[in-house]
Amino acid sequence: MIFYYYFIIFIFGLVFGSFFNVLIYRIPEKKSIVFPSSFCPVCKKSIKWYDNIPLISYILLKGRCRYCKTKISMIYPVVEFLTGILFVTIFMKIGLNLASVIYIFIFSTLLVNSFIDIKTKNLYVKIFILPTIIYLIYNSLFYFKIVEENFILKETLLNFRESIIGFLVGGLFLFAVRFLSNKIMKREGMGEGDIYVSAFIGLFLGYPLIFYVFIIAGILGIVSYLLYYKKIKDPFIPFVPFLSLGSLTVFFIFEILRGLY
Repeated sequence: MIFYYYFIIFIFGLVFGSFFNVLIYRIPEKKSIVFPSSFCPVCKKSIKWYDNIPLISYILLKGRCRYCKTKISMIYPVVEFLTGILFVTIFMKIGLNLASVIYIFIFSTLLVNSFIDIKTKNLYVKIFILPTIIYLIYNSLFYFKIVEENFILKETLLNFRESIIGFLVGGLFLFAVRFLSNKIMKREGMGEGDIYVSAFIGLFLGYPLIFYVFIIAGILGIVSYLLYYKKIKDPFIPFVPFLSLGSLTVFFIFEILRGLY
């Protein structure tokens, strides 16, 4: 029975992942995320519903457009699959309640911006506004004892006060790193958008766990530079994917790390 429960959640994740692909493609292009319906970016033909089934259509079409046979980017099935896995793992950790939905919203936002960062090396910080507001409102309901826990409403990993401190520490720390990098190295050590992402992550992981995120992200960044970016001589490394992976890692071992202090 539990297998079917998680299978359904995975399917929901695939569907949302398909929508996230729309966001990843259209937000940088400043196009509507609603109209027109999905189409091939090369031949402009509208994609029929049976060619738009998450993951399955990509496999059946052998990764190519039905009409012009242009190769479809691997990003599409990867995003769909990762979103499905993300949905399942968060529900496994938190349970079937509203807190899980909020964490899914948070990590989905990071997922979308990670792939936008990879594709364009730009960030769209406005995407973070809505999940930030929703998280703070939900968190404050428990902190100020407006609601109590039940099988639907469950407290998040941090209380309201811890979230605010984490938000400030996360943002101010990377702001300081960027400022010192500009002064000492005379060049930008990281983008301004990374500061907002760091503050956002600090909001739901708090202090001092945000520093574990920085450590993991830093290690991943160095490894990726040595294995890939150094070879192609690209000085601009998208850092948001590493911050996102670091935050996801810390999230799943939250209790272990928090027990250390």
